[in-house]
Amino acid sequence: MKKPDDIANMMSRRSALIGMGGLSIFTVLASRLYYLQVIRAEDYKVLSDKNRFNFNTVMPERGQILDRFGVPLATNKQDFRLVLVPERVKNIDLALDRINRILPLSEPTRKRIKSDIRKKAKFIPVLIGEHIDWPIFSKLNIKLPDLPGVIPMEGKGRHYPHNGVFAHVLGYVGKPNPAALKQDKDTLLRQPTFRMGKTGIEQSHDKNLRGSAGRTKVEVNAVGRTVRAWDDDKIPAAPGSDVWLTLDSELQTYAASLFGEESGGAAVIDVTTGELRTLLSMPTFDGNLFVMGLTNKQFKKMDSDPRRPQFNKVIGGGYPPASTFKMSVMLAALEHKVISPRDKIFCTGKVHLGNRDFHCWKRRGHGLMNMHSALKQSCDVYFYEVIQRLGMDKVKPFAEKLGLGQTYKLGLRGQAKGVVPNPQWKQEKLGNGWRTGDSLNAAIGQGFVLSTPLQLAVMAARIANGKNAVSPFIVVGDEIPTPDPLDINPKHLLLVQEAMHAVCEVPGGTAYKPGGLGIPGVEMAGKTGTGQVRGISAAERLTGVLKNAVLPWKLRDHSIFVGYAPYDNPRFAACVLVEHGGSGARMAADICRKILGRALERDGVKGTSEPSEPIIVGDN
Repeated sequence: MKKPDDIANMMSRRSALIGMGGLSIFTVLASRLYYLQVIRAEDYKVLSDKNRFNFNTVMPERGQILDRFGVPLATNKQDFRLVLVPERVKNIDLALDRINRILPLSEPTRKRIKSDIRKKAKFIPVLIGEHIDWPIFSKLNIKLPDLPGVIPMEGKGRHYPHNGVFAHVLGYVGKPNPAALKQDKDTLLRQPTFRMGKTGIEQSHDKNLRGSAGRTKVEVNAVGRTVRAWDDDKIPAAPGSDVWLTLDSELQTYAASLFGEESGGAAVIDVTTGELRTLLSMPTFDGNLFVMGLTNKQFKKMDSDPRRPQFNKVIGGGYPPASTFKMSVMLAALEHKVISPRDKIFCTGKVHLGNRDFHCWKRRGHGLMNMHSALKQSCDVYFYEVIQRLGMDKVKPFAEKLGLGQTYKLGLRGQAKGVVPNPQWKQEKLGNGWRTGDSLNAAIGQGFVLSTPLQLAVMAARIANGKNAVSPFIVVGDEIPTPDPLDINPKHLLLVQEAMHAVCEVPGGTAYKPGGLGIPGVEMAGKTGTGQVRGISAAERLTGVLKNAVLPWKLRDHSIFVGYAPYDNPRFAACVLVEHGGSGARMAADICRKILGRALERDGVKGTSEPSEPIIVGDN
C-alpha cells in the first residue's frame, strides 16, 4: 500500500504533465491564431473582399439599322425582364411557384428554365421572362424580399417599327443556339438577355451591331443580395455601331402599299452607282414576333400561307423571266449577225416544230415584224425564228453580262443564282441532250430559264447605263468593287433601248400608257413579261386558253415588268414581279411605273406619281 506522500507526488507529476500538455496546445493554437490574424491577415482580407463583391455584366445597346436618310429601320425600346441566379436560390421550385403568382409561367417555360439551370454554371443568370408589362414588373419589384436570387432588369429590346416592310432585308434577332455558343467565345452570348442576329443584315453585320459588354462592381451580403454598387473597377459598355443602308424607307413603304395582298417582289437600283433604293419581298412578316418568340399558332399560320411570307422572293425566288429575256437574245443576234434590225419575219401566231406547235401570245399572229417591232410588241414567233439561227450557247454570255445567273455581295443569305441554260448545262444537270424545242422555250424566257427579280432589275440597270456592269449593294460603307465594262456594242444597246422605250411610250407597245410616269416631259423604257407556270394543251387552244381570272391562284401566270427612267438620262431601274398576277402589261407594269415615278420625285423631279388607268394594248 502506497504512502500518502507517494500519492501526492504522483498526483503532482500528473498535474504538471497535464499542465505542460495544455500549455503546448495553447501555444500551438495561439501561434496558429497569430499566423492567421496577423501574418496572413492581408491575404484573408483580400479573400474576404472577393467573397463580398460580385461583378455584374452591363449589356451594351445594339446599334441601329438606318435608311439612307437616317430613318431607323431597326432600333431599341425599353424592355422589362426577370432573371434568376441559381447559386443564390435554395429551392428553385419554390422560387418559381412564388414568381408564378405574379408572372404566370407555363409548364414549357418552367421546363426551359430548369434545363437552362442544369446546362449553365450556377453563377450565370437564367432568363425567367422578358417583354414583361409594367404592372407585373412593378409587383415583382415589391415582392423581391420574398424572392432571393431573382433580379428584375430594365434594358433595351430590339424593335422593328415599320410593320415588316423591311423584314427580309433586316432579318431579326434571337437567342444564340448551341452552335453559335461553341463557335463564338464572346461573353455577351452567355448572358440570358442577349440576342444575336439570326438572318438578314442583323446576322451579316452582327459583330458590328452588338457592341461590347461592360461591368459593374457590387457589394453583396451573406445571402448574395446586392447592398450597394461601387464605382471602382467599373467598365462602361460600348454600344454597337449603327449600320446605314442605301434603301429609301418612304419609297419602300410606298412600294409595299402598291402590292396590297399580292405576292412577289420589287427592286429599285441606281443605274450609275448600284445603290438599291428598294428591295422588297411581299407578303412580309413582323420581325417583332421573332424577337418576342413565335407561338405555335403564329408559326403554323405563317408556314401554311401559300404566299410564303418568310421567303425572300426578290433575291431567292427563281422565276421564268418570260419576255424580259428577249433583250439578251436580241443583243446576241446583233453581235453574231444572224439577223439585221431591218430584216422581217412573218408571225402567223405559231411555229411548227416536229410534232408540236410553239405559239405566240397573240393567237392570230402579228404579221410582219422587224427587230424593233418584235420587241415592242413582244412577238414570240420572231424570237423562235431568231434562236434557231443563233443557238443558246451564243445567248448565254449576253444574259450573264446583263446580270442573270449571278449572285451579289449584299450581306443577305438565300440568294438564288438562277439558270441561264445551254446544251452543256442540260447534259450536266439532267443527263439529257439539248433539243431545238428547249431553245425555243428559252428564247422567250420560259423552259429552263430562271431568274430573280433582283437580277432582272440589274439587267435593266446595265442596259440603261450602257457602259458599266453595275452591281447592286445595300450597306453604306461596304466595299464595292469597281464595275467592269459592260462589253456590249453601244450601237446594239441603243437599238434595245429604243425598242424598250417604244414598249412604254409608243402606241402598240405592250405597256403603252400616255404620260405613264405622271411626270410631265419625263419618259421611260421597259419590257413586259408573262411567266407561264402551267402547260397549255392543244385542246385548250382550240376551245380558247383559259383566262387567269378563272384559274386557281397557283396556276395563274406571273406578271413581270422591268424598266428604267428617265429614258434620256437614266437614274433608276426597277423590276416588279407579281406572283400569279397575270399579264406583265397589267399589274406589274402599273406598279413599276408608280414606283419609278415616286423614286424620281424623291430624287428631285417634280410631278404626280398617280397616272391614269393603263391602256392595255398587248398581253405579254
